[in-house]
Amino acid sequence: MARRGERFYSLAVKALAILGLGLLALPLAGATQAPTGRVFVSPSGEPVHPSAAAPDPFEAWFSRVDSNHDGRIDRDELRADATQVFQRLDTNHDGAIDGFEVAAYEKGVAADLDINGQGFAGDPKARDAPMSLLADPEPVSGADANLNSKITLAEWLAVTDRRFDMLDAKHLGYLTRDALAARLPKGVRP
Repeated sequence: MARRGERFYSLAVKALAILGLGLLALPLAGATQAPTGRVFVSPSGEPVHPSAAAPDPFEAWFSRVDSNHDGRIDRDELRADATQVFQRLDTNHDGAIDGFEVAAYEKGVAADLDINGQGFAGDPKARDAPMSLLADPEPVSGADANLNSKITLAEWLAVTDRRFDMLDAKHLGYLTRDALAARLPKGVRP
């Protein structure tokens, strides 16, 4: 009787293995490839991926943040975008991004950016490295100003204001598409 159970178990394992291999091959057969290219990392640390509808992730981000479509991003527009990112990262909705939510960001949202707690990995000039407007290797955890493992919305917006000031080098009170694009690595946009 035990032999019959062992044989059934062995056949079941083999069937599951074959089924598993078949399922792994499904996405490869007939699936359309997403556009390849560099991921753009917003000043708030949000990765924006190229897609068929928006092959230039920087342009997609800029167009979304420029809510009044005047060709500029002002402080309020950047703060509104940062607030939306904060709300998405604050998964338990307690008004703070804690260490668990930072870890979830690093392992989930930004996993393809190869963060692993050490900032953006790799050579920023490499063809597939994420592109960013700021040299901020940890845009989320770096917002924890008092180092208490909780980032409040007030801390988040204070960092957003500092980032806006860094990007607004001419102190115009707004950021233009061309001025921001000039900060990106050369030859990386579609």
